[in-house]
Amino acid sequence: MYISSVKNRSLFAAVISVFIIMTGNNIRAQEDIDVGETGWKVKRPVMASACANGCPWGEIGDYVKDAMKPYGYSVILCRNCNRAYGPPLVSQNAYPPPLDEVNLEDGVNVRVNARVDFGVTSSAMLSSAYKGSPGGNEGYRNLRLIAKIEDPFYFLVAVRKESGIRDFNQIKQKHLPVRIMGADANMMTILKYYGISSEDIESWGGNMRATQEEAIKGDFDIISGFLASPALNRESSIWTTLSQKFDLYFMELPEELLKQIEKQNVDAEIVVAQQELLRGLNRRIKTLGRSGESVFARDDTPEQAAYDLAKAIDENHGALKWFIRVYTYDPKTVWHNFGVPLHPGAERYYREVGYMKD
Repeated sequence: MYISSVKNRSLFAAVISVFIIMTGNNIRAQEDIDVGETGWKVKRPVMASACANGCPWGEIGDYVKDAMKPYGYSVILCRNCNRAYGPPLVSQNAYPPPLDEVNLEDGVNVRVNARVDFGVTSSAMLSSAYKGSPGGNEGYRNLRLIAKIEDPFYFLVAVRKESGIRDFNQIKQKHLPVRIMGADANMMTILKYYGISSEDIESWGGNMRATQEEAIKGDFDIISGFLASPALNRESSIWTTLSQKFDLYFMELPEELLKQIEKQNVDAEIVVAQQELLRGLNRRIKTLGRSGESVFARDDTPEQAAYDLAKAIDENHGALKWFIRVYTYDPKTVWHNFGVPLHPGAERYYREVGYMKD
């Protein structure tokens, strides 16, 4: 329901429309804000970011905004341009989508009414968005990398220690009715490797769709996924929560199986998860890791703007260690991202400082 609208054409004034929407049993207000003239030309670009409550892309958005200030830029953060929205919004220079219940649950109740100029997303999502998918979209080929920031996390599989399960063969042989949280394509690959189907799990009385809420209550036997980390951002906190609340046993998968999962994930590599990464991980195990959050723009971004952005991120990279996730900056990897072309302005900067060499 429309409540009010205040119009002011001044550059620094905002036009705010307030709406009331229902989320579950709650009524919440959301605001549409007109932030005035935006874009690289006036040094007020809009960045596809995420929530301010510990969201990784929200943290990096805050970092980029602060880093660009000394160069005369006033970056405007779109807090609901996250999930899969970022790359297409940037590619099409489009307006942000309406706020939804997920945004409001994350504490985002303001939508910026302005076209999106650049953004941050995971390295894998940027690569997939650029390349497209077989039989699907052709990809957003006008996207360009500005900087890849390292952000490691792990693929882990853990079981309730009290279950006695130490190997998936036990599940198959004993027809165990396991409740699995994180039954994604990678888990399906694991089950297939051991000759188990989702129908088998269900027929044995198990559950392939255990939710986080159920897991926190103890209604799970197995948790798996690629976001394992001791960091307490929303995407990874379930691992810390469950490992602290329950006694877990962390499985080490056969290397042949790890290589199969690696092939399914463009940015995955076989790594070692160190002992005590999480409570219950009492030994070093070989597993898979992923790393990378990428700041990106379009190919029509002015060369000087891309240069300034790459320079600002580099010269202020020491600030990255103070966020919920401990991000790092590697001169050897900052300029490439799984086949996504580097913007010429960013390339000029990296060559000037010697990170890229012929």
